[in-house]
Amino acid sequence: MDFLKSEIDNYTWKVKNTAQFTIDDTINVPDNLLDIERLVLVKGNVVIEEIQAMVDRFQVKGCLNYQILYCADKESNTFDSITGKVPFIEYMNADGTKETDYIEVHAGLNDITVAVLHSRKLSLKALIGLDYQVKEKETFEAISSVADENAAEVLSGTISMMKLKLRESKRVEICEQAEIPANKPDIYQVIWKNMTLINPRVKAEDGYLLASGTLSVFLVYNAEEDDMPIQYFSLDVPFEKRIDEPSSDADMIPAIILNLDQYHIAITQNDKGQDRMIDLTAELTMEVKLYGEEEVTLVKDAYSTEEEINPKWRQFTLWHLLMRNCAKLRISENIDMPKNQTILQICYTEGSVLIEETSRTPKGILVEGVVSAQVTYLNKADNGALSSSTFDIPFSSEIELNATDDEITYMIAPYIDQISAVQLADDKLEIKAEVSLDVIAFVNESSKAVLDMEIKPIDYEKKKELPGITCYIVKEGDTLWSIAKRFYTTVERIKETNSLESDLIHVGDKLVILKE
Repeated sequence: MDFLKSEIDNYTWKVKNTAQFTIDDTINVPDNLLDIERLVLVKGNVVIEEIQAMVDRFQVKGCLNYQILYCADKESNTFDSITGKVPFIEYMNADGTKETDYIEVHAGLNDITVAVLHSRKLSLKALIGLDYQVKEKETFEAISSVADENAAEVLSGTISMMKLKLRESKRVEICEQAEIPANKPDIYQVIWKNMTLINPRVKAEDGYLLASGTLSVFLVYNAEEDDMPIQYFSLDVPFEKRIDEPSSDADMIPAIILNLDQYHIAITQNDKGQDRMIDLTAELTMEVKLYGEEEVTLVKDAYSTEEEINPKWRQFTLWHLLMRNCAKLRISENIDMPKNQTILQICYTEGSVLIEETSRTPKGILVEGVVSAQVTYLNKADNGALSSSTFDIPFSSEIELNATDDEITYMIAPYIDQISAVQLADDKLEIKAEVSLDVIAFVNESSKAVLDMEIKPIDYEKKKELPGITCYIVKEGDTLWSIAKRFYTTVERIKETNSLESDLIHVGDKLVILKE
């Protein structure tokens, strides 16, 4: 008996967990930079460069990029900045992990603290959070059809499953140009430049991916006139980028995460020779997963009235899309300023969102996390000195699912869509944020596939023991197929003998069975 076979991908979630580790380092001020008198702004982001699966653990290699703005001379209002990175290699224990497993890791900067040791040295401490999953992918062949069905009775069925069509990491470069606001003087010397990614989205189209979002830019600078105060402004620069991907299809379900790894901001001249143009380059990592619905025909069972056929089964897991949605969350919190910090004017607000824990509830998924808002302002208590403070705002949100089944796999990617700070008083402000929780959830269904069939001579003694005619009463769980297989006959013979128009039978029905 000849078979045709289809490939089936079976994914098993082995480990899903979170972990944290610390980075403790010292930073020496380069010789070409000024001495440190007071810290103003600290920024950092984590970049994962490599993940390697091992036995019962995995390795994460990456770096922490940092950017520090400081005041070198308070009297002359002189500033300088330090940029750099701290590489790291961490080993995470994950029992059951094999070297061939797929490890998915999302990293976040939970906290970063920089302290002045002396005018030429800084202490940096950071807490890195990792959200990781260990998955095992197994591809096996299952019988999809029997070449000569006349030699046996074959039960086939078509199943629908969600299949991971594409999984890869892409590097994407976004280049845009903007002009500084018309009410601002020309740029003479840049003190601080910063870029954040807000409201990132990626759509799957036929033959390509379409990435969009906004690059939020904040610049602090000196104008050419010495008597002018420090200048600053922020710009929101929208972008849209087409990334060629031949395997992409508009009907596919995307689960794609965009991360801003590095950026470059250069000041250029406009057509009048004035330093008013800004060239922006954002280097993004795009973690791409595309899912597609696929129908596969599989043989479920087979038997013969002339031979003994013993199918060899195995269990595997099917995925069915339960939900693909973007839940919106609005956060508002009144905040008291730290001691000796009062607001003369708010310059800029940026934020990040971190999911600390998710759990199943009777209605869906409970998401708990923190929105971290960094507010840059002029400090009234320090004669209008440029300062910044960071505030963590906890949140809790329940995402409803139309399913009570515990066998659900889900992934949630959080994004900041908007964030702002409004001054309520000298020592009080209100922070407002809009957060997107990008959710994709699958129902996991257990199914069986036939890998092979063992053919043996039929046990004629056993067949002879069966009566030529049997009056059979249908029991719970019976089908015409199972009855025909038990009594060495066919479904069509039973239907013909009992004048049945369909395969539908009920408990208690009486059937006349004629042995072949």
